[in-house]
Amino acid sequence: MVMLTTTDHAWSFAQWGMDLLGPFPPASGQRRFLIVGVDYFTKWLEAEPLASITERQVEGFVWKNIITRFGLPRVIITDNDTQFNNTKFKMFCQSYRIQLKFSSVAQPQANGLAEVTNRAILEGLKKRVSSATTSWVEELPSIPWASRTTSKTPTGESPYSLAFGTEVVLPPEVVFPTLRVQTQRKEESNQQLRENLDLLEEKRADAHLRALAYRRTVTKLYNHRVRPRHVETGDLVLRKTEVSDPTRSRGKLTPNCESPYRVIDAIRDGTYTLATMEGRVLPRTWHITNLRKFYA
Repeated sequence: MVMLTTTDHAWSFAQWGMDLLGPFPPASGQRRFLIVGVDYFTKWLEAEPLASITERQVEGFVWKNIITRFGLPRVIITDNDTQFNNTKFKMFCQSYRIQLKFSSVAQPQANGLAEVTNRAILEGLKKRVSSATTSWVEELPSIPWASRTTSKTPTGESPYSLAFGTEVVLPPEVVFPTLRVQTQRKEESNQQLRENLDLLEEKRADAHLRALAYRRTVTKLYNHRVRPRHVETGDLVLRKTEVSDPTRSRGKLTPNCESPYRVIDAIRDGTYTLATMEGRVLPRTWHITNLRKFYA
C-alpha cells in the first residue's frame, strides 16, 4: 500500500473524470455502452449511451456534454482505454488546451471519483431494470437526475445547488406542495431566487472548505493503516503482469509478476524509471503500486 494523496478542486467544471461502462444488453439502436463524465468539484454527472465507442464519439461527448454546457475544462482524467489514449483524442484536447491525464493501469483508484460514479450507476440500473434488461436506456436518465439532486458527503450540497444556486423542484413537491412551490409565483419567491444567485459564490466557497476537511479526514484515516514501501535507485523490482497484460491474454496461469528490472532513476515520490537486466530502458515510468521489490 502507498500513502493516499488527494488533490484540491476549487473551480467548478474545471476538472472532469471520464470512464466507459459496458457492454450492456443491446437496447434500442444497438446501444451497448455508456460513456460517463463527472465533475470533481460539484460532482455533476453526465452519461450517454452509445452503440460503439470510438475516438470520434468520445470527442463528441466532450464537446456536447461538457464544453458546450459548462465551458472548456482545465483537466480531463481517464484510464488507459484506447478510446482515450490515442493520437486523435490527444490532439483534440491539445487544440483546446485541455490537460489529458491518465490513471495507472493497475491502479484505477487514481480516478476514484469516476470509479465510484460507475458503481452508483450500475447499482441504480440494477434496481430499476427487472427481467427486461434491454430497457436500461429508458431507465438511464433517472440515474444522473438522482445524482445531481442528492447532497454529497464531501461538499454537503447537491451538484444542482452548486451549479445553479438553489435546489431543484422535485416531482413530489408538485403532488404535495411545499412552501416554496406554493409561493413560487409571488414576488417574495423571485427575490429569494435572486438572493440565492448572489450567495452562490459563498456557497461554493463553503462547499470547498467542507470538501478539504473531508479529504483531510479520509487521508488521515487511510494513511494510518499504510505500511510504506521504499524503493531506491539500483534496487531490483518485479513488475505486475496485469500492467503489461491487462486483458490476461496469456492465460490465468501466468505468474502475477515478471522480470526482474532494475530501478535506474526516481522521477518523483513513488514513480521510477526501469531498465532490463541487459540495460534496455523501458519507455515509460512506473508507479510503486505496479512494482514489488525483488529479493535475490
